[in-house]
Amino acid sequence: MSKGMSFFAVAVALCVVLPLTGTADGARKPKGLMIMVDGLRADAVEEAEMPNLRSLKDGKWQPGYQGACSLTAHTLYDARPSSAANHSAIATGVTAAKTGIYNNGETPNGNFAEWPSWLARLVDARPDTKALYTYSWSGDEKLSPHSKVRNLPLVSVITNNWPVAGEYEANALTVPKIMASADAPDAVLYFIDICDWGGHRSGFYPYGKEYKLDLKFADRIIGDTVSAIASRPSFKDEDWMIMVTSDHGGYGPHHGIWGGQATTIPVVIAGRNIANGTIEGIPRNFDLAPTMLAHFGLDVKPMKLDGKVLSSTEEKASRPLKDGLAVYLPFDGVTPENRVANGIAPELHGATVSGADGGKFGKCLQVAEDAKRECGVCVKGSEKLQFENNGDFAIALWMRLDAPQKPQAPIVANKDWNSGGNPGIVMIGARKTESVKKNGVCFNSALSDERKRIDIGTFDIDYGKWAFYAVTRNSDGVLTFYQGNPDGNLYWIAENASSIKMETGFPFWIGQDGTGKCIVSLAGYIDDFALWTRPLARKDIRAIYEAGKKGESLSSLLNK
Repeated sequence: MSKGMSFFAVAVALCVVLPLTGTADGARKPKGLMIMVDGLRADAVEEAEMPNLRSLKDGKWQPGYQGACSLTAHTLYDARPSSAANHSAIATGVTAAKTGIYNNGETPNGNFAEWPSWLARLVDARPDTKALYTYSWSGDEKLSPHSKVRNLPLVSVITNNWPVAGEYEANALTVPKIMASADAPDAVLYFIDICDWGGHRSGFYPYGKEYKLDLKFADRIIGDTVSAIASRPSFKDEDWMIMVTSDHGGYGPHHGIWGGQATTIPVVIAGRNIANGTIEGIPRNFDLAPTMLAHFGLDVKPMKLDGKVLSSTEEKASRPLKDGLAVYLPFDGVTPENRVANGIAPELHGATVSGADGGKFGKCLQVAEDAKRECGVCVKGSEKLQFENNGDFAIALWMRLDAPQKPQAPIVANKDWNSGGNPGIVMIGARKTESVKKNGVCFNSALSDERKRIDIGTFDIDYGKWAFYAVTRNSDGVLTFYQGNPDGNLYWIAENASSIKMETGFPFWIGQDGTGKCIVSLAGYIDDFALWTRPLARKDIRAIYEAGKKGESLSSLLNK
């Protein structure tokens, strides 16, 4: 049976370390719940029916509790995004190189003697702590071996007739009942595996019917569990840290592949002593264990864990969309004459502007493959743009492709696409990547560190339909690539681009690479193209996409 998920919830932004036991001055007793949801994509937290998880994320769970999250977190970097290796990392706070677990089936031989689970470390340091480890995938049975950690196997939901009432009750009611009891454990590691099954059945991306149903069930289990915690008579005297994360996302019915679709996961944290806001950068799922141990007052430095104690920052205030907008081409004239200042002068080369009803919002740019190669729009002057923070930027556009493209066809670029390692960026209209049989939209960027380049994708092309694409890199060095799909969902994947090379000497081209002479060119339709010299927040990108779904272009948002 294909397997790649387990439910582990962790998210933390710790500002204050509290003592383990309550005192007369009103200090609360630390408690911890870590949930791992197998196969939970980061974008599903906002797009799917998961109100309980969003309540934790948004700091709305209980009075006195805040929420922090990253929806651009990542899985292990030294093992593929599949179950056993990432389950072990979540439990222990170390990578595959230390546990020795790289593939499913290797958990029984994991190096847990040297690298025990965070539950085992906690009960060793605090012998009076009651710890519970619960799971339903048989591959997790040997994950937290310790005589003082209670192991509780649940009924597996990986069946062909899920949902079944009895199975749901076994998984959704057992743990909440334990958590509501007077003898509830102080620390819990809870793996929920249903979403992985749905993803394999009907697809993680784009969301399949079974996957969306299982996301809903997983959220109900989370809600039941945290509601049970809040119902405890002693809840007001307790300081709970609740974390949720995942072992992988997925592409189609698969995971275990690089490139963002399977490696981009959520980290959600709720607690009394965190800041409502964002966990900066790209946290890893193995950061949760040290963060939880720190919550219980343990010094994690001597443990030599690979994970770090996470922190959160208040969300930054929104900037007007017109702030930093360097190029805006709605193509609503005979030539693309709508532009922003800074000496930008778009020039048509072998491309045309469609009729009044040819685009997403009226007229659009029509790029046809040209034997002379120079076919598209050269945004003359854009090579002189100065980007914030040594490379922060954002690009947004709507695109329709009616047929498969030639391999590596550039949509927008400011680089010489003869090599992905050349300075600059390129969004590509056709490419086949690892384990991906379809042509799709991808993104490449050159880096100045040892990796030299990143290649992130693939987003499937729905031929003959308009789709929205955006990419942005922020001051934390996080590059996020978005697709507003015709199915109505906003998907995204992320990668670390802290050493991006943006300045190339070439102008941006639409439909060609920065030289204007790439061996292949795009054949399709582009509308409402925009380029910013600063990052866009996810809510800004969502606003542009949602407006477009209603038939409103970016221009409708610029004066708000």
